[in-house]
Amino acid sequence: MLTQLRKDNPLIICITNDVVKNFTANGLLALGASPAMATEHREMEEFLMHAGALLINIGSIEESHKENILKAAEYANKHNVPIVLDPVACGASKFRKAFCLKLIHEYNISVIRGNASELAALTGEASMKGTDADATLSTDIVARNAYNTFKTAIIVTGEVDAICQDGRMHLLKHGTQLLTKVTGGGCLLGAVVASFIYNEIKPSLALLTEAVATYTIAAERAEQSANGTLPGHFAVNLIDQLYCVQEDDIAKELHVKEV
Repeated sequence: MLTQLRKDNPLIICITNDVVKNFTANGLLALGASPAMATEHREMEEFLMHAGALLINIGSIEESHKENILKAAEYANKHNVPIVLDPVACGASKFRKAFCLKLIHEYNISVIRGNASELAALTGEASMKGTDADATLSTDIVARNAYNTFKTAIIVTGEVDAICQDGRMHLLKHGTQLLTKVTGGGCLLGAVVASFIYNEIKPSLALLTEAVATYTIAAERAEQSANGTLPGHFAVNLIDQLYCVQEDDIAKELHVKEV
């Protein structure tokens, strides 16, 4: 799919965290997608008529943003554009959680991607300190519970990434802790997933696995590159590796377990 993505250069609409817009846009450009950080609902339908996917990341959500996001979800559903929801820090406040649940229950969301604490908060009463994830939570258990609750594709990231779709689950152990030392490490993954699933309202487990693996293997290579163990260099290296990584690299290095 990576080769086809680069050939098609899909337009990905990113409603995302103010802190990560530049990093996300550069990451998608390096990968081969075409990002647009459009947010105004009065022009959203025109953008979405040509888009491959919509990312909704609530990282810097405010009350004034809600109308734009809800209209974007409405237009995406109208034009059969897949939506990736990143429920950033939804366990940190009732405001965030309620808004995410409204999106999930009232619109067709193709993929929900978050850390274990975020997904646990959506399905129960887990709380969070900001965006931090609880390392004691099992990503596979959280992913299975979220899938059974919402009946849509789930990606739970952590030391082991869990991907659940159609009742099946893949576990991946790729990536690096340095992704937690760079603002937007998780946010960019949501955008990468959106790029891979363009035009796929119900993406396959294999497609979602390739998306996550491409990103996390690129992150491993970024860490191994010059000065990659330093957060600043790692961030730049990650953009470079998203540009350089090939399908053959993923096929050779991928280790996936189905449970």
